[in-house]
Amino acid sequence: MDGTFGFENDFDQEYDDQIGSNSISSLRDGTLFLVDCSSSMFVRAEVEDKTLFEKCMKAIQNMYQQKIYGSDKDFLGIVFFGTEQNNTSEDFPHIYTLQELDQPSAERIKEIEQFSTNFDFKNFRQEYGNSNEYALNKVFWWCSNMFSLITQKLDTRRIMLFTRKDHPHENDKTLEKLAKNKSKDLYDVGIILEVVPVVLEGEKFDFSKFYADALMLSEEEIKLLPDPAENFEELEKTVRSKDHKRRPYTHLNLEFDNNLSISCSVFNLVRECSKPTKIKLDKKTNVETKTVTRRFNPDTGEILFASDTKLALDIFGKRIAFEQDEIKSIKRFGNPALRLIGFKDLKTIKPYLYVKPGHFLYPDEKSIEGSTTLFGALLQKCLEKEKFILCEMICRINTPPRLVALYPQQEEIEEKIQMIPPGFHVLYLPFADDIRQIDRMVETKKNPEVAELFTKCINKLKFKYSPEDFKNPALQKLWFEIEAIALAREETEQVEDLTLPDNSRIEKRAGHFLDNIISELRLPEKSAQAKSKRKTDQSGGTLIKKTKNNEEIDVMSEAKAGTLEKLTVAKLKEFIKEQKISAKGTKKDDLVREIYAYLGL
Repeated sequence: MDGTFGFENDFDQEYDDQIGSNSISSLRDGTLFLVDCSSSMFVRAEVEDKTLFEKCMKAIQNMYQQKIYGSDKDFLGIVFFGTEQNNTSEDFPHIYTLQELDQPSAERIKEIEQFSTNFDFKNFRQEYGNSNEYALNKVFWWCSNMFSLITQKLDTRRIMLFTRKDHPHENDKTLEKLAKNKSKDLYDVGIILEVVPVVLEGEKFDFSKFYADALMLSEEEIKLLPDPAENFEELEKTVRSKDHKRRPYTHLNLEFDNNLSISCSVFNLVRECSKPTKIKLDKKTNVETKTVTRRFNPDTGEILFASDTKLALDIFGKRIAFEQDEIKSIKRFGNPALRLIGFKDLKTIKPYLYVKPGHFLYPDEKSIEGSTTLFGALLQKCLEKEKFILCEMICRINTPPRLVALYPQQEEIEEKIQMIPPGFHVLYLPFADDIRQIDRMVETKKNPEVAELFTKCINKLKFKYSPEDFKNPALQKLWFEIEAIALAREETEQVEDLTLPDNSRIEKRAGHFLDNIISELRLPEKSAQAKSKRKTDQSGGTLIKKTKNNEEIDVMSEAKAGTLEKLTVAKLKEFIKEQKISAKGTKKDDLVREIYAYLGL
């Protein structure tokens, strides 16, 4: 009999798995990148070294790499249009399928690299050519055919069109009409068409000339469109924002009473991005191993099946066993829903009430008609009266209820871009059982002079914080290493750890106040602190921390220690050149082998 049964633990593990990225990423998306290859795309600004076409391909390459990191089951493909050559059929001229819709891989990324780095325009013209004689309706038709060949179920199907022309068929009204009709056919079959304008600095992209009708945009929607991307960073940001999944985690009804409810979609805005799960392989064959758990009777050694076991809890020295029906009854609290309890002032929400990451609530008009109107009115009144909604939330069947606060958020728009969406944040609140009381309070002596110094120091070190400015260095290092191995690169891209403090900047802006604080509190001097932290060797010399770029690294010592693989290719090549070693290869493994052979190790 198993004595480790706990209802709360069972729920937490199951619920955390559900709200994690794994449950979302199980659904596949399909994205087809449609790149204009007419002559207008092969120009560059005076201050830049890349053409508009190269920028597009670089943005696509980065999207492929991002997909490998986070959504490797998605389908991606690339189609050129406006080419002289075509590999489709006679019915679809000036269309060249570079990559069919398939999952991203290292080989496919390498193929894209020839267009994004060291691009040779002469070779491109010989192999693909340029033409302005394409018909956009046939381009859309061909893309629709490519999606129809996918046998797997796709959650979303999207075409991302990169072009500089805001009026592709300006001189042919027939082709213009056919293209608009075909774009509407795409919408009818569930294919989303997105246009990514690519222009030079100072150029405008007028959606109203053609794409407003093709995308069925109103005048207000056109006004809210962001300006065309003029540099690579803006282009890449635009592509990622269009590709970002806006898939709800679940759908719940917000119930006011037994007769009135509205339907809402629940989204996850923030979740920890974890490393991929490691897979254990057989050391000899590289075959994936399987883990098998068996339970046995400790007295007889007999193997027990699920039907032979019960779950139990130890309460005050007594073991209480539960049947399966009793467990199901204990876990069941009602149907999934958000049930209104009441309204409270916003100021009663305190930071110390944080339990875990919450969600974001948005109306779902598809399930209950009129939900958007009532949701909007409720949001507006909560903002006006500075109230939040206290609710009971049950997300899944067999999950216990949670106390949550629906915290209202006002929409914010800057430069035609929605910076903050309107809706309610779903904040988890603790139960009475979760709150811990602090019995002992530490009294501190106030020093007004030191407090004033700290205030000035804090004011000097203030900066505008945004979590988007800080990437996880551990994840970045892992992905760069995997990328280098998959793409057979000799060197791994260096990771810039933005979480490290900028000591020189701190010293420049607040060094004077820090020195005064040290003096007032009679703390050790900064130089003395630094010396005390350094370790010394037996001879009394200071040990310098070794880094990959440190020129003081002794290659011979590293070789004797068997750690040559940790050094960079540049350092290995420098040592080989100094020692005049004749190396046959250029990869790190070849260089390491040659150095070991030279030193007789």
